[in-house]
Amino acid sequence: MKRKALGRGLDALIPSKTREIATGERIESIAVDEIRPNRDQPRTVFDQDSLLELSNSIKERGVIQPIIVTKKRQGYELVAGERRWRSVKLLGIKEIPAIVRVVRDSDSLELALIENIQREDLNPIEEAIAYEKLLKEYALTQEMLSKKVGKNRSSIANFLRLLKLPDQIKDDLSNGRLTMGHARALLSLETDQERMALRDQIINLGLNVRQTEDESSKRKGRVNKTVPPQDIFLERVRLDLERKMAAKVEVKASSKKGGVIKIRYTDVDDLNRIIALFDSGHE
Repeated sequence: MKRKALGRGLDALIPSKTREIATGERIESIAVDEIRPNRDQPRTVFDQDSLLELSNSIKERGVIQPIIVTKKRQGYELVAGERRWRSVKLLGIKEIPAIVRVVRDSDSLELALIENIQREDLNPIEEAIAYEKLLKEYALTQEMLSKKVGKNRSSIANFLRLLKLPDQIKDDLSNGRLTMGHARALLSLETDQERMALRDQIINLGLNVRQTEDESSKRKGRVNKTVPPQDIFLERVRLDLERKMAAKVEVKASSKKGGVIKIRYTDVDDLNRIIALFDSGHE
């Protein structure tokens, strides 16, 4: 029964109680109760139904991929694999296969974040908070962070902007009631009052992202159906730019052949985000 609890076929991976692997690290069978969650774990929401599904999979097939832990004075701390650890606890299994890794505190959040991003396990707010923590506590630049997590700077900047939204909207993003597309449209509005009013409309009417973008444009009072054809074209260009850049944009024709595009930013962070959008277009 003990062998089944650790997973069928796992003996090929762990032929004995402890085994070293090519990197010099070792895989051990560790008591579940000796492991505590990672204090830097970026994921804060663990869906119970999802955990039950994973528990059923582990019950049927075992823990196929070991968790990663680091040794502490008392027991072990998780670096990656908290869903697997929680699911094993639900099943009442006493031990779990784990890679024991020497990890500095400065690496712990980074490893947990990267694992969750690669598995797409974080909701947008969790990901934004994790990015912010890495930037502030570990003195990383957005460029350094971009290389570590494999995402361009503009994407990271867009996640960070989510933290400026009202708490209710952040809760909606955490719980899946709103998407990143909804959030971009809400961020194009000037005030939290406007954002909350549109948020209520999205929730009550079930607006999709495209409908939300259209409604956001209407609320800014810039759609004019009686303008000349050239102005209609420029208006469409402006709306498209605002949607893509999540910023206020002005497009004006100064002559028959040319004109001016103005992009407004709210603060230095917003300016850096817009600059990053242009940089990413040349990658």
